Amino acid sequence: MTKTPYIYIAGPFFNEYELGIINRIKYILDTYRYEYFSPKDELIFKPGVTTPEDILRANVRGLMAADLLIVVTDNKDPGTMFEAGWAYAKGIPIIYMWLTGTKEQKFNVMLASTGSVVRSLDQLFKALDDIRDTGQFNRKNWSDEEMNYE
Repeated sequence: MTKTPYIYIAGPFFNEYELGIINRIKYILDTYRYEYFSPKDELIFKPGVTTPEDILRANVRGLMAADLLIVVTDNKDPGTMFEAGWAYAKGIPIIYMWLTGTKEQKFNVMLASTGSVVRSLDQLFKALDDIRDTGQFNRKNWSDEEMNYE
């Protein structure tokens, strides 16, 4: 890991809330001057114009270039989970963002065992500060709250 990783942003972007989260992540990465890949900005599926294979190829190119993934787990989007699994299989560090979880909810044990978990944008800053300051990825739960798993 370098102190200036190239970051892949994986997350749903199908409504205003989801778009807002992606845009906030991009804003944070811009403050660090980190380069990033956001599938939403690269190639969107348009019937009759693009194929599912076009989307897959574009996203895999982005994944192959990534040093780190930020994965928004809210709404458990299947494409996002595919990207996380692919990154894990390739040994790419992952920061999972779980913004909508409540104290009663449990976080997925498979995801928790494959990356760090942040529960807020402030915690994302802390995780990115740690990477910038140390030049390495430290897998941990960045939340002050105890996490339960399912």
